[in-house]
Amino acid sequence: MYMKILIIGKNSYIGNHIDECLSKHGHQVTQLDVLTDEWKTYDYSPYDAIVHVAGIVHQPNCQDWELYKRVNTDMPIAIATMAKKAGVKQYVFFSTMGVYGVGKRLMPNIVDETTPLAPKGMYGKSKLMAEEGLCELQDETFKVAFVRPPSVYGKGCRGGYITGFASIVRRFPIIPYAYENVKQSFIYIDNLSELVRLVIETNRVGVFCPQDDKAVSANELLHTIANGIGRKYRSSWLLGLFVRMLHFIPIVNKAYGGVEYAKTLSDIEELDYVVVPFEEGMRRTVAL
Repeated sequence: MYMKILIIGKNSYIGNHIDECLSKHGHQVTQLDVLTDEWKTYDYSPYDAIVHVAGIVHQPNCQDWELYKRVNTDMPIAIATMAKKAGVKQYVFFSTMGVYGVGKRLMPNIVDETTPLAPKGMYGKSKLMAEEGLCELQDETFKVAFVRPPSVYGKGCRGGYITGFASIVRRFPIIPYAYENVKQSFIYIDNLSELVRLVIETNRVGVFCPQDDKAVSANELLHTIANGIGRKYRSSWLLGLFVRMLHFIPIVNKAYGGVEYAKTLSDIEELDYVVVPFEEGMRRTVAL
C-alpha cells in the first residue's frame, strides 16, 4: 500500500534509516527540517502519516528547561495540531525509555506494564509532556503512536557506549566478568525502522516499547563485540570481584548496570519487527 510519509527532523541518524526502510517498501518519504520556522507554515495535507524524530536529547551541560519544552513538547504538539486539521491520519512520535525514570542499576532492573511514568530529567519530562498533549488530539480520525526505544545502535550511530565497549575489547585482552544477571535492552536501527514501518502500514495506535530479540549483560555484550571484530579475549572472575568491590563508583554502574524492557512489553502482537538478531546487528555495527 503506497503512502506519503513525512519525517519531522531532517538528516538525523534514526530519521534517515526510517526513510530508507519506508522507501524500500514503496512509500514516498519527505524529510522536514525544523531548524528553521518552515514547519510553522508547511502544508501537511499531502501526507498520510507523520513520523516525529526531532528533539533535544540528553545534554549534560544544558539546563535550559524552556529549550527542552519548546523543542520536545510544544513543537510536536503544534505540528500534530496542524497535521490533524490538514487531514493527516496518523502521527508517530519518538519518545524515550526515560519517561519511566528508571536508571541503570547493578541489579536486575526490569520495566514492565506496572512501571509508573516518573521521568527525572528534563529530557524525559519534556517527552512525557508531549505524549500527554498528543493524547488529547487523538480521536477516530487521528491516531497517535508513541515509540519509547531503549539504547539504539547501528553502524555510524554516534553516542551510546557501544563504541566505548568496542574500544575496550580492542585494547585489553582480559575483561572483568561481573554482574552477569544484570541486563540492558538495545534495539538495532534496522529493527527500529521496521517497527515504524509496520506501525504505519497497520495504522496502529498506542505505546510501543521495542527491543532486540533479547536483553544482554555487559559480559555478553563484550563477548558479542569481540566476535564481531574478530578479537580474542578472556573473562576474569578475579577482576570481576575487584569490580564488584568498586560498585559505588559511577563508571562501574555505567559499564555494568542495566535497565531492560520485559518481553511482555516489547513483544507486540502481529508486529514481527525484529528482522536482525542481536548478534548479527552488533556484528554489522562494529565490523570495520
